[in-house]
Amino acid sequence: MINTFKLVRKIPGQKMHVYITIVDHTLVDTGPYSLHKQVREIVKEHPIRNVIHTHHHEDHTGNSAWIEKHIKVPQWIHRAGVLKCMNNTKLPLYRSAFWYNRKSFKPREFESSEFHTKEHTFKIVHTPGHSVDHVIFIDEEKGICLSGDLYLYHSPTSHFAFESVPELIHSLNKALNYNFQEIYCSHGGYLPNGRRLMERKRDYLLDLQGKVLTHYQKGLTPLEIRKMLLPKNRAFQYLSAFENSPMHTIHSIIENS
Repeated sequence: MINTFKLVRKIPGQKMHVYITIVDHTLVDTGPYSLHKQVREIVKEHPIRNVIHTHHHEDHTGNSAWIEKHIKVPQWIHRAGVLKCMNNTKLPLYRSAFWYNRKSFKPREFESSEFHTKEHTFKIVHTPGHSVDHVIFIDEEKGICLSGDLYLYHSPTSHFAFESVPELIHSLNKALNYNFQEIYCSHGGYLPNGRRLMERKRDYLLDLQGKVLTHYQKGLTPLEIRKMLLPKNRAFQYLSAFENSPMHTIHSIIENS
């Protein structure tokens, strides 16, 4: 059985949805600490036996320290995320205001390439690009993908400096090698046509990558390319003081392709 829970984080001028999912008795990510009251209510009403993390970011591990202390169940993450979770976060101001900092906890490294629940066998697929330790969970028999932050939305116009567009394209292609149709997205919820949406994002990023490289090879500067292809700034770019920016998208493509 899969249950997904929609949480909403609001601050003046910005709102974001967070979805946490429970598969049988396994919790997938623990949400941000800024929503800890809702998360604790969910966990208390739906007893869990394990936690599996898609990656270490604070909006996915924010309540993991509380679960470690009070629920005392095993928690798992990709090996590249283990040490990252063993330190308190020190976030930029806008991220700490939105999600709050996360206390340290000690997850275990996944011991195999599969994770089993009562009714599901999930392949653990490493999908870096958004985060070095990012994984998704795919049950091919039931056609389900727990996609973390791999999808998010189909036509992103900006990225963080720590993200890599070419790596995201590779990870999307890697995911699409598996059999699934439905996805459970950490910020988009249940998407029955998730495979098509992932294909759409992959195709969009491939097209953007091709245009950026073509213009760069013609001698245009990254700033000129940004003004041509991604001219608009959105509210989130201002809120993040441009830590999230179209310029990171352009530089990522040029430097990593």
